[in-house]
Amino acid sequence: MRIALALPGIDADQVELALLRAGHRIAWRAIDREELLRQLADDAPDVVLVADDPAVATLDVVGAGDLLGVRTCLVRADDAASASARLLGVHDVLRAVPGRAIDLSVLRAPFDALEGGIEDAAAPRLRSGDAALGSADGSEPGGAAASGPRSLGSRRDGEPAAASEPGGASVRRRAGRDPAPAAEAGAAGAGGERASGIRRLLGRSASRRDGATDAGRGDSASDAPPPAASPSADGPTGAAGAPPPALADLRVPGAPPGPVAGEAPVPAPVARPNRVIAVWGPAGAPGRTLIATTLAAELAARGLHVCLVDADTYGGTIAPSLGLLDEAPGFAAACRLAASDALDAAELDRVSVDYGGSTAAFRVLTGIGRPHRWPELARDRVIGALEQARRWCDVVVVDVGFNLETDEELSSDLLSPRRNAATIAALRTADEVVAVGAADPVGITRLLRTHADLLETVTVDDVHVVVNRVRSSVLGVDPAGQVRQTLDRFGGIPDPLLIADDPAAADAALLGARTVVDAAPRSPLRQGVSALADRLGYGEAAAPRRSAWGRLRRTG
Repeated sequence: MRIALALPGIDADQVELALLRAGHRIAWRAIDREELLRQLADDAPDVVLVADDPAVATLDVVGAGDLLGVRTCLVRADDAASASARLLGVHDVLRAVPGRAIDLSVLRAPFDALEGGIEDAAAPRLRSGDAALGSADGSEPGGAAASGPRSLGSRRDGEPAAASEPGGASVRRRAGRDPAPAAEAGAAGAGGERASGIRRLLGRSASRRDGATDAGRGDSASDAPPPAASPSADGPTGAAGAPPPALADLRVPGAPPGPVAGEAPVPAPVARPNRVIAVWGPAGAPGRTLIATTLAAELAARGLHVCLVDADTYGGTIAPSLGLLDEAPGFAAACRLAASDALDAAELDRVSVDYGGSTAAFRVLTGIGRPHRWPELARDRVIGALEQARRWCDVVVVDVGFNLETDEELSSDLLSPRRNAATIAALRTADEVVAVGAADPVGITRLLRTHADLLETVTVDDVHVVVNRVRSSVLGVDPAGQVRQTLDRFGGIPDPLLIADDPAAADAALLGARTVVDAAPRSPLRQGVSALADRLGYGEAAAPRRSAWGRLRRTG
């Protein structure tokens, strides 16, 4: 591997000697932040080792490495915890303690993940009885030791993508991880010609959603035992009439093993699959963040394990609206972990924060606090992070940005990252899409003009249209009827969900840094979002459409 060093204040000779003995190559060295950024732009290595020092360990250094597809690893000269690792979103820390041999095992698995041999690196941790990883000298992957599956996106000189054999020894992996998309495209061995950092970043498998996501929604590991046979339509199977283990777990403790003679068998409850719900809205602040936070709290109050994700690359505001610290954006850290195939339930629990509401708590992956960090939310990273979050929680509610422009025709470099890629990737990954518009002449116009673009972007059949802040002060007599008639006539939207204007509930939630479910549980705003949860399939049938609006009309 080609490794760059930026180790001011640390014995760089000791680290360099250990790397050379392990078979790695030193690309270049830097002593300060400016030189480090200049060297990264001129020659992107595979990995850069950065001292845990504010002089070089900065957000722009980590962001530049992410943009170029370069992994960043912090180096400390002691065994103390790294305070800046969480702030920077870097999960690898190398210990270079003077007088002690340097353990390079922290680098081994991510290195193999970059070159498509993650199964070799993970093997010692997966199977304690197996042989040690690869060769002892730590030679470069790509030889005999790196026999793992190559990336589906690695296509050189017209070669077809190699698909790993299911069930084989080369595809063993941790539960909840898929090694196939972890391989990088365009990687070459020593003396070969390497692709640029941006090409390696964006040259990942284009079939991550079609391949990796389907694998993630099913069995979490290829070597897992086969599922139990499902019972026939005539009744339970087995000699004693006992149901298979999958259904036996759903029985009430103490219940008889089979149905009572003469009684119809009770149907087993159907498990609802985990889903991703994307909340989108056009420009002009129609209230998509308010709807997203209230919907997450409403679903959590109904007993579901919910994760709220802020994927807005223009102005994410979930963290300040809920009174959460966003010094280290959780979703950016999750995307960075997904890029190195290191994201699992434990890491999601670590990088997310808990909103401990009085009604129900849920987890939050905070967004980027500074808009210039948008390159960290690349398309493949967002897809991988959302798929892992889907396995982690029952429902993932994603607040996305407003812009749906793909802007390929505006860019001279077709391989460069897209600022709107996070929004488009989240919408295409989602199982349900909620479009929020404002109930005023400008808001309705914006919704109608962008609704067609939204339908071309998403992959779902139906989009749930929500019109927020319905009031007569800007629409005149019968505002609800006017909104429905306008959307049906000009947009072909026959049944939008209308939410009455409730500034008191919204202000109370914002004042107390709480959700509407906690601040105003009986407000018309909460009733409207509750109807949305019902329409999404998480409750009883949706309430009559005029219930919340009728209450507003009676009160004037």
